[in-house]
Amino acid sequence: MQEIKSLITDYVQKSRIFLYPQLMIRRGVSVTPIETYMCWPGKYSIKDSVLICLYHVRDDSDFKTFEENFLFNNKYFKDFFMTEEEDKAAYVFDLSEFKEEYLLILKGQYSKLPSECKKTILNFFKNHKAHYNRIYSYLYPIKYYNDYAKLLNVEKSLISKVGELCSKPDLTKECLDMSVKNVTFDTI
Repeated sequence: MQEIKSLITDYVQKSRIFLYPQLMIRRGVSVTPIETYMCWPGKYSIKDSVLICLYHVRDDSDFKTFEENFLFNNKYFKDFFMTEEEDKAAYVFDLSEFKEEYLLILKGQYSKLPSECKKTILNFFKNHKAHYNRIYSYLYPIKYYNDYAKLLNVEKSLISKVGELCSKPDLTKECLDMSVKNVTFDTI
């Protein structure tokens, strides 16, 4: 257990930390999402339990192979949309299999996630010690109450009363705000 020595002050996508690892895409691959989201107004609500990954679409073989193997053939793949923004596409994954975990994440109750879910998340971050230790503190907060109390300059009892060490998802930031490209086909 390594001490947490600083706080993250900027918002970090909770979907990226707690949901993206469930796709079982190894961290460190050459293709990473621009961002991840939990809803898309007019398309998917929070109740749909989806993960939306926004990627830069590329024509190179590395991207095409990744797209085929890890996105389109992912067991959770649900839908694909080209966006109005040039060279960006949204890949939608159905995480209803993780509905209970999804609800815990929405409530900001990361420490209550099942051990198998925690294991998957930690495995995703295992080769990145700084991230790993911080994520570990979110999943097992009781071990880090002293660190956070010191950093926040508050009593440990206040931290333990709150319980969680990571904020709830900000649903305005967890919703994709982008239009879908209208695709037309020529008729024969």
